[in-house]
Amino acid sequence: MKKGLLICVLACMLAACQQPTVYVFSENLQVEQRNQLDAALKAQNLPYEYVELEIPSDFGEATLLLSSNKIYQKETEQLAIIMQELGYQPEINYTTRSNHFYGDGNIGFYLKSTDGEGAFTMPSRLRTTQCSEDKYNDLIVSFTKKHADFTLPSGAIVRLGWEFLYGYVVIYYKNYSQTYSHSQPLVNTPFGAKPSDTFTFTAHVNNPSWLDCSLQVVYMD
Repeated sequence: MKKGLLICVLACMLAACQQPTVYVFSENLQVEQRNQLDAALKAQNLPYEYVELEIPSDFGEATLLLSSNKIYQKETEQLAIIMQELGYQPEINYTTRSNHFYGDGNIGFYLKSTDGEGAFTMPSRLRTTQCSEDKYNDLIVSFTKKHADFTLPSGAIVRLGWEFLYGYVVIYYKNYSQTYSHSQPLVNTPFGAKPSDTFTFTAHVNNPSWLDCSLQVVYMD
C-alpha cells in the first residue's frame, strides 16, 4: 500500500514539474485592457509570466506561439478566447517565428495594440518616484484631459498643461517642458510582482525640482 502511494505521489510531482508556462508579451495596451488581461490570465489553468521584451515587428496584434512537441488544446483555446474577449483575433502558430521557440508544452502569448497615439490613455492618478530630491517622492499627480495637477508637500496644487506627443508625455511649465517615456514594467511589491504604468523623465530640470521625477501607478488587483 505504501509503495503504491509513493508511486502515486511521484507521478503527481512529475506531472506538476511538466506543467507548461504561458509567457506573456504585451505592448501599448490601454490601462483597462492590461487589467482585463491580468484578471483573465489569473482565471485560466496554466501558470504565466510577463516578459519585458519587445514583440517582434512581424507578429500581428494577437499571436499564440505553441510548443513544437506538445500542444495543450484546451488551454490554447482558453488563451485564444482571452484574446477575443479583449477585441483581438488570435493567430496561432506551431513553428518558430523571429527566433521565438517554445518546447515542452510552453506557450508564447503576444498581444499588442497598433493603434498608435489613439490607443494611449493617461492614468488619472499617479505618484512621483525616482526624484532627484527625495522630499518630492510620492507626491500625487492627477491627470485630466488637458491638465496635470501636482500636489506639493505644502498641500498646494500646481496645474500644468500636458499632451501626448510622438509617443511621449509632455508636461509644460512656463517656457519649457518636461518629457516622459512610457513603459509597463512589473514592479516588486510585498504581494509579488505587479503591472504598472511608468513614465520616466528624459531630462533633468533645475527648477522646479518636483518636475525632476518619474511618474508611476502600480496596479495591485
